[in-house]
Amino acid sequence: MVPGDVTKRLEQAIRQEEQRARREHARSSERQPLVEDAFHPVVEAANEIRERLYTETSLHFTINPDSVWITLGERTLRFAYSLASEKFIGEESGYNWYDAEPYTENYEWDTAEACIDAMIRSCARYAHMARAIKSAISEA
Repeated sequence: MVPGDVTKRLEQAIRQEEQRARREHARSSERQPLVEDAFHPVVEAANEIRERLYTETSLHFTINPDSVWITLGERTLRFAYSLASEKFIGEESGYNWYDAEPYTENYEWDTAEACIDAMIRSCARYAHMARAIKSAISEA
Protein backbone atom coordinates (compact mmCIF):
# COMPACT_ATOMS: atom_id res chain seq x y z
CA MET A 1 0.00 0.00 0.00
CA VAL A 2 1.35 3.41 -0.95
CA PRO A 3 1.52 5.99 1.90
CA GLY A 4 -1.41 8.40 1.63
CA ASP A 5 -3.39 5.89 -0.46
CA VAL A 6 -5.87 5.32 2.36
CA THR A 7 -6.39 9.06 2.78
CA LYS A 8 -7.00 9.54 -0.95
CA ARG A 9 -9.43 6.61 -1.05
CA LEU A 10 -11.24 7.94 2.00
CA GLU A 11 -11.55 11.42 0.48
CA GLN A 12 -12.85 9.92 -2.77
CA ALA A 13 -15.38 7.77 -0.88
CA ILE A 14 -16.57 10.83 1.08
CA ARG A 15 -17.03 12.82 -2.17
CA GLN A 16 -18.99 9.93 -3.70
CA GLU A 17 -21.20 9.66 -0.62
CA GLU A 18 -21.87 13.41 -0.64
CA GLN A 19 -22.82 13.26 -4.33
CA ARG A 20 -25.12 10.30 -3.70
CA ALA A 21 -26.74 12.11 -0.78
CA ARG A 22 -27.32 15.26 -2.90
CA ARG A 23 -28.92 13.20 -5.68
CA GLU A 24 -31.14 11.34 -3.20
CA HIS A 25 -32.16 14.60 -1.53
CA ALA A 26 -33.10 16.11 -4.90
CA ARG A 27 -35.17 13.03 -5.80
CA SER A 28 -36.80 13.03 -2.40
CA SER A 29 -37.72 16.72 -2.67
CA GLU A 30 -39.37 16.06 -6.04
CA ARG A 31 -41.37 13.13 -4.67
CA GLN A 32 -42.39 14.68 -1.34
CA PRO A 33 -45.57 16.39 -2.64
CA LEU A 34 -46.76 13.06 -4.08
CA VAL A 35 -46.24 11.35 -0.74
CA GLU A 36 -48.01 14.12 1.15
CA ASP A 37 -50.99 14.03 -1.22
CA ALA A 38 -51.40 10.29 -0.88
CA PHE A 39 -50.96 10.41 2.91
CA HIS A 40 -53.27 13.39 3.54
CA PRO A 41 -56.37 11.31 4.47
CA VAL A 42 -54.30 9.48 7.10
CA VAL A 43 -53.09 12.79 8.53
CA GLU A 44 -56.68 14.04 8.78
CA ALA A 45 -57.75 10.86 10.55
CA ALA A 46 -54.78 11.07 12.94
CA ASN A 47 -55.74 14.63 13.86
CA GLU A 48 -59.28 13.50 14.60
CA ILE A 49 -58.05 10.56 16.69
CA ARG A 50 -55.68 12.84 18.61
CA GLU A 51 -58.55 15.23 19.37
CA ARG A 52 -60.74 12.36 20.56
CA LEU A 53 -58.03 10.86 22.77
CA TYR A 54 -56.70 14.13 24.19
CA THR A 55 -57.60 12.99 27.73
CA GLU A 56 -55.21 10.04 27.41
CA THR A 57 -52.18 12.07 28.47
CA SER A 58 -49.78 9.14 28.17
CA LEU A 59 -50.53 8.84 24.43
CA HIS A 60 -48.35 11.18 22.37
CA PHE A 61 -48.99 12.02 18.73
CA THR A 62 -46.48 13.47 16.27
CA ILE A 63 -48.29 14.25 13.04
CA ASN A 64 -46.32 15.36 10.00
CA PRO A 65 -47.49 15.77 6.39
CA ASP A 66 -45.76 12.49 5.48
CA SER A 67 -45.87 10.43 8.69
CA VAL A 68 -47.72 9.83 11.94
CA TRP A 69 -46.03 8.64 15.13
CA ILE A 70 -48.00 7.52 18.17
CA THR A 71 -46.23 6.57 21.39
CA LEU A 72 -47.27 5.01 24.65
CA GLY A 73 -44.33 4.56 26.98
CA GLU A 74 -41.80 2.37 25.17
CA ARG A 75 -44.22 1.44 22.37
CA THR A 76 -44.19 3.36 19.11
CA LEU A 77 -46.50 3.19 16.11
CA ARG A 78 -45.44 4.78 12.83
CA PHE A 79 -47.59 5.22 9.75
CA ALA A 80 -46.33 6.55 6.41
CA TYR A 81 -46.64 6.16 2.64
CA SER A 82 -44.02 4.47 0.47
CA LEU A 83 -43.91 5.97 -2.98
CA ALA A 84 -41.60 3.17 -4.11
CA SER A 85 -44.17 0.46 -3.38
CA GLU A 86 -47.22 2.76 -3.61
CA LYS A 87 -48.42 1.31 -0.31
CA PHE A 88 -49.19 2.67 3.09
CA ILE A 89 -46.77 1.28 5.62
CA GLY A 90 -46.77 0.88 9.36
CA GLU A 91 -44.37 -0.18 12.03
CA GLU A 92 -44.86 -0.97 15.68
CA SER A 93 -41.82 -1.20 17.90
CA GLY A 94 -41.17 -1.46 21.58
CA TYR A 95 -40.12 -3.92 24.22
CA ASN A 96 -41.75 -7.19 25.13
CA TRP A 97 -42.98 -6.63 28.67
CA TYR A 98 -42.28 -10.23 29.66
CA ASP A 99 -38.62 -10.55 28.70
CA ALA A 100 -37.64 -6.93 27.90
CA GLU A 101 -36.62 -7.89 24.37
CA PRO A 102 -37.06 -5.23 21.65
CA TYR A 103 -39.42 -6.05 18.81
CA THR A 104 -40.54 -4.51 15.54
CA GLU A 105 -43.53 -5.51 13.45
CA ASN A 106 -44.03 -4.12 9.94
CA TYR A 107 -47.30 -3.73 8.08
CA GLU A 108 -48.50 -2.48 4.72
CA TRP A 109 -51.87 -1.58 3.27
CA ASP A 110 -53.03 -0.88 -0.27
CA THR A 111 -55.34 2.00 0.58
CA ALA A 112 -55.49 4.99 2.90
CA GLU A 113 -58.76 3.62 4.29
CA ALA A 114 -57.12 0.33 5.28
CA CYS A 115 -54.25 2.25 6.91
CA ILE A 116 -56.74 4.44 8.80
CA ASP A 117 -58.65 1.37 9.97
CA ALA A 118 -55.39 -0.14 11.30
CA MET A 119 -54.54 3.15 13.00
CA ILE A 120 -57.98 3.26 14.67
CA ARG A 121 -57.63 -0.31 15.95
CA SER A 122 -54.08 0.33 17.18
CA CYS A 123 -55.09 3.55 18.93
CA ALA A 124 -58.00 1.76 20.60
CA ARG A 125 -55.56 -0.86 21.89
CA TYR A 126 -53.12 1.83 23.06
CA ALA A 127 -55.92 3.81 24.74
CA HIS A 128 -57.05 0.66 26.55
CA MET A 129 -53.48 0.01 27.72
CA ALA A 130 -53.07 3.63 28.83
CA ARG A 131 -56.26 3.41 30.89
CA ALA A 132 -55.19 0.11 32.42
CA ILE A 133 -51.79 1.55 33.38
CA LYS A 134 -53.42 4.67 34.81
CA SER A 135 -55.85 2.53 36.82
CA ALA A 136 -53.07 0.29 38.15
CA ILE A 137 -51.01 3.30 39.23
CA SER A 138 -53.95 4.95 41.00
CA GLU A 139 -54.72 1.70 42.86
CA ALA A 140 -51.13 1.27 44.05
